[in-house]
Amino acid sequence: MTDEQLALRLRRLEQQIRAFKELHVREVGDLAEKLQLVIKLHADELQLILDELEAIKSEVAAPHSAPPAAEPGGDPAASSPKRAKWLAEQERKKAPVSRRSLLLGRGGDEPKA
Repeated sequence: MTDEQLALRLRRLEQQIRAFKELHVREVGDLAEKLQLVIKLHADELQLILDELEAIKSEVAAPHSAPPAAEPGGDPAASSPKRAKWLAEQERKKAPVSRRSLLLGRGGDEPKA
């Protein structure tokens, strides 16, 4: 093998290594970006769970507190437990739905078990 052939092979090898380096840097960057999206998704889903726990805690605490007296001439149903339950259900329907719940058919239209 001549020196010229050896130099040519070395240049080709160097070119391949540089191409692989660029490819791997790009792939790792893409994976890091996807991982950040997954992290955000999981954080959002966990926040939904924490929000739901807060709602449950407030519902559990609500019956133990004295209901506010209805204002004279005001809406007598304003302090109704049924109305409070209905309002809570409406808020739940407006809340964002996790991807998992959406795929399992619990898109917020029906109460969670």
